[in-house]
Order: sequence, then C-alpha cells, then structure tokens
Amino acid sequence: MGQHRERFELSRSQFAKALGRLHEVLAEDETSIIRDALIQRFKFTFELAWKSMFYWLQDQGENVPQMVRPVLQAAFIGQLIADPDVWERIKTSRDETSHTYNESNAINTASFVRRHAVEAFDRLNERLGSL
Repeated sequence: MGQHRERFELSRSQFAKALGRLHEVLAEDETSIIRDALIQRFKFTFELAWKSMFYWLQDQGENVPQMVRPVLQAAFIGQLIADPDVWERIKTSRDETSHTYNESNAINTASFVRRHAVEAFDRLNERLGSL
C-alpha cells in the first residue's frame, strides 16, 4: 500500500469516527452547551472530510494543492461529492465559527449542520467507504 493510500485510509477512518461523534451530539436536545459541542464536532468533521478527499485525490494521481477550495473542486470533478454549493456553505460555516463567537451565528450554524451538513458528510462517508 502506497503512502498516499495509507494516509487516505487513516483520514477516512478518523473522518468516520468524527462523524459518529457528531451524530452523538445531534441526538441531544439543543442547549447552548450542546450547540457549542455540535459546532466543535462539526469543525473537526469538516477538517477530516476535506483531508480525506485530498488524500484520496493524491492516491488517484491528482496533483491538487492541500487547500480546501481546490480540493472541493477536484472532489466534485472526481465524483466524491455531488453538490459543491453545499460544501462551499459548509466551508463558509466552518470559517465563520473559527474566528469569533456570535450566538446568533452559532444558532444558524447549528441549524445548517442539522439540516444540510450532516447529510453531506454522511454521503461522503458512504462514498469513501465504497472506494
């Protein structure tokens, strides 16, 4: 197994675990503490998602920079993700929650994660598991 494949397998495994942890907190009634935990787990899950995509693309011989936007574009072309607009919104939500804390923004981010992001993560996890 090549170096890129090993990194992909490790990232994919870590992504699946992070997604499981995100699902755990999604099952809880939302309070400010649960919302904070959800956002933190969302950010970890996103980081592992795009890095898994990056290592898979490298394993396939793609020469893509290790930067989120080019990886998402290449992942769409490579059919790892189906909706680049949702993934762009996921990236934007992650960016917005990484720099400052704003309760209104946190509520909106938690809602977005529940309604859209987790579904995109689940689909990616299924796709990565089939590779």
